[in-house]
Amino acid sequence: MNLLSAMHILLKKLLILLEEETRLYSLLLHLLKQEKKAVVNSNINELNRVTEEKETLLPEIRIFEEDRIRIQAKFSEKLGYSEQDRTLTQLSQMVEEPFSTRLKALCSNLLSLTQSIREINISNKALLVHSLELTRSSLTILNNSIFPNTYYRNGKMQKGFQNGKLVSSSI
Repeated sequence: MNLLSAMHILLKKLLILLEEETRLYSLLLHLLKQEKKAVVNSNINELNRVTEEKETLLPEIRIFEEDRIRIQAKFSEKLGYSEQDRTLTQLSQMVEEPFSTRLKALCSNLLSLTQSIREINISNKALLVHSLELTRSSLTILNNSIFPNTYYRNGKMQKGFQNGKLVSSSI
């Protein structure tokens, strides 16, 4: 097999792999949007479901990413380029049409998806941190209302004894 046909086979594999990676990242973005909705609505069951789906999706994405890196390394090796030249954008500039156009489009889609994923992850993290702070504040208020502080004649305060259950034994 000559170098050109080997390159075409690698390019076809890479394009198929990138299309699947794009599909998986789109699914991850959809799950992150569902996660955001679940957090905003305080829907724990939905949040757990989405988390389980993400946990099965992420290893699959990792496998495709590792395959992509391996194929890009083969390209660099066959073309005699260094590791710095292994980016998809640079690879798209080195290959001929129609591969170049498809590679550029997939690269653009992946960049857009990863940026959106990054942004929604930051947003979801902020929502979860805020939700946790609200929960802690609520527990503090409940704790203080159940076990009020007592003031003595000298003006000093003594906390009441904490015994019993706070809200429910099922929590």
